[in-house]
Amino acid sequence: MKRSQRTLAATTAATAALAAFALLIGLALRTDDPNSPGDPQVAVPGSVAPLTGLPVDNPAVLERPAVAIKVSDVRQAHPQVGVAHADIVFAQPIGEAYTRLAVVFHSDLPESVGPVRSVRPADAALLGPLSPVFANTMGAGWVVEYTDSVADWDNLGTSRMSGTGAYVLDPARPRPDHVFARPAILLDASDRAEPPAPYFAYAGGAEPTSAEQAAGPGTSIEVQYGSAWVVGWTYDAASGRYSRTQPWGPHVMAGGTQISATNVVVIQVESVVDKLVDGHGAAVPVLQLVGGSGPFTAFTGGFSVTGTWTKDGANDPFEFRTDSATELALSPGNTWVELPALSVTVTAR
Repeated sequence: MKRSQRTLAATTAATAALAAFALLIGLALRTDDPNSPGDPQVAVPGSVAPLTGLPVDNPAVLERPAVAIKVSDVRQAHPQVGVAHADIVFAQPIGEAYTRLAVVFHSDLPESVGPVRSVRPADAALLGPLSPVFANTMGAGWVVEYTDSVADWDNLGTSRMSGTGAYVLDPARPRPDHVFARPAILLDASDRAEPPAPYFAYAGGAEPTSAEQAAGPGTSIEVQYGSAWVVGWTYDAASGRYSRTQPWGPHVMAGGTQISATNVVVIQVESVVDKLVDGHGAAVPVLQLVGGSGPFTAFTGGFSVTGTWTKDGANDPFEFRTDSATELALSPGNTWVELPALSVTVTAR
């Protein structure tokens, strides 16, 4: 598909655009809880989603590529839309003041996701192994040039999709947190055709997860990104899930659903302010993931396990080895990855 290089200059006040946005958000609000009851369906045996390890109702969805979307996480960006449907979410520090999300969809594709924000250097290493269709609001010239040169993705940022309807603006939202992506249109616009490879390994059948085997503390988690930005996760034994809180309270979606996860993986990684290639824009914090290693703590089922992560190139998968030298095995379900600094203490109770 020929992509326009014109800047995103969609007329905010256009009646058609506003109507389309209202329809999208209405659909998102009605479906923002992926665990809400619907028509009963039976999963086809063997149809297991690679990014969750769970069976799916429609095996055809497993043939599509993953869609990764950068989502703003500052307070004015809340409530977010669509994030609760993600298979994997990466929470990245942007300095010490706040985080930004790289949200990955494959087994479940919402109508609308956002607010959408810009690409950062760490996205290449986190998303490259997934070979996704990638939605974002572009970014500093050198960051876009660097990430496009090293990451195996189809970058369909806003300025490359003008006039396609892949992005809509919400005039009621404060700038720059007013852009929302339409994943289905992005998929149709891309020439990507392959599904993603698994990102994590999962315990099968009655096999215990690595966290259950290690039996470390894991019912309450506190992850500190900065003195004023602390993220918490609390385990609920009845649902078998962790619920997320942010500095101002529960992390709640536009439809009222609180963010929850089956697995929480905390990857600790050093960050340095750097400019990796020449080009427009200032130096930014760069997570030292490519060719790196460090400690991780994985939480599942109210327990935790510790170990070491390693990663080679941007498009190479992470390797997670527990302290007992075994491959990390999570519980089938969605996973959130927190990426705080090496210097912080991850509190688990």
